[in-house]
Amino acid sequence: MFKRITGFVGNNVKHTNSTIKKALFGLTFAGAMTFGMNASAEENLETVYHIYLDGERIGTVDSQQLIDDLSKQKIEEAKKEYKDYQLTVEEMEVIPEQMFRPAASNEETLAKLKEELNVAADAALLKIDNQTVGYFKNKEEAERVLKAYKAKYVPAEQVEQAEKMKQSSQPLQPLKENESRIVDVSFSGKVSISEGKISPEEVLTAQEGVKLLAKGTLEEKKHKVKETDVLSRVASEYKLSVEELLALNPGLSDENVIKPGEELNVKDYKPFTNVLVKEEVSKKEAIAYETEVVEDSSMFKGDKKTKQEGKDGQKLMNYVVHKENGKEVKRETTKEETLTEPVKEIIVKGTKVVPSRGNGSLQWPAVGGYVSSKLGTRWGKMHKGIDIARPSDRTIKAADNGKIISAGNSGAYGNKIEIDHGNGMKTVYAHLDSISVSVGDTVSQGQKIGVMGSTGRSTGVHLHFEVYENGKLKDPLKYLKR
Repeated sequence: MFKRITGFVGNNVKHTNSTIKKALFGLTFAGAMTFGMNASAEENLETVYHIYLDGERIGTVDSQQLIDDLSKQKIEEAKKEYKDYQLTVEEMEVIPEQMFRPAASNEETLAKLKEELNVAADAALLKIDNQTVGYFKNKEEAERVLKAYKAKYVPAEQVEQAEKMKQSSQPLQPLKENESRIVDVSFSGKVSISEGKISPEEVLTAQEGVKLLAKGTLEEKKHKVKETDVLSRVASEYKLSVEELLALNPGLSDENVIKPGEELNVKDYKPFTNVLVKEEVSKKEAIAYETEVVEDSSMFKGDKKTKQEGKDGQKLMNYVVHKENGKEVKRETTKEETLTEPVKEIIVKGTKVVPSRGNGSLQWPAVGGYVSSKLGTRWGKMHKGIDIARPSDRTIKAADNGKIISAGNSGAYGNKIEIDHGNGMKTVYAHLDSISVSVGDTVSQGQKIGVMGSTGRSTGVHLHFEVYENGKLKDPLKYLKR
């Protein structure tokens, strides 16, 4: 019989139409005739007002003014807390009826109406892609929210400057070197602001609106299990409890072991919209030079020299950079101009091989084995080389081509060999069990020169190996190759 009313509207009272009024009056008048009332009895009819909220009957009063006064009272009380809002009350349906000796319940009806009648505030409804973000005090406040959200990724003054450039009819001036400018800041979703009404306590502040936009809404997604994943870690990553994660994945229990590559149903927050930034950039960049190696048979193998120094060139690059929530997602080159050409580096490398001259690359002097002691202070004294122990074969080999300059017993070193490699480098081999070469011999890299032993001051079978470059002791591990 009564129309259901939802939401808030500007006019809080709605009367029935004339047809309903006439029907009600006809019923009343017919009743009067049945009881033998004469025409003059109409003068004794009184009007009462039946009140309905959202289709539910509240009660009956005998004065429209009582309804209006209560509505004003509700608004005045709300204004004490919400001073800056334009307030109205919820739409109610009021049905007037003329009755003979009416029975109104003013006090009871008004008490119930006061309790159930809600106050509404005029507000601005912000939507993105038809999804409600929230209600704000006015359109200006909603626009402040949008500007503040953009400012999370782009300074406010640059946003304003980009807006001015879009609105200007003047063409943009070319960028100078190493300059950039933001030409557009927009949203990925369709933004709309419309008028609406909502309970004033549900109106959001600009700060709350920015947080809400950044947080977004929950949506279902898939998580691909990694090797290190367990149920509790996956749940924590998406701010879920293990129970909530299990509820999203029927058939899975906390006793199950999840395997890499499996997919789990999870929920994660998705922003209402992304901030899209278009930036123009002009910058100088280096053009890396190339290196050319030229072989020279007149130079010894292992020697090299720079014939021409390399030098980077320079180019001027113009880009359009696209960013999404502060992260670059695409870069388009609009212009590329070479300012200076790079200069190629030319390296001359020797290829001449002399049996008594090393190539500078030292080979591991034993057959396998491991380093049992390194260069450095040991037992309060300087240990000048490395010790190699436990080889698979006790053969000792020349680390590089060279000439034997010492071969024999040398006190604490025991049986020792020294090789001059003819390129400023010298190697020493000590504690040998036996020596296979003599002073003056020319040896090649990898050639057997002796057998590992424990002669001299030695704690066991091993090779003591030293490296010198231009007379200075060096760490063999920085030169050896295995």
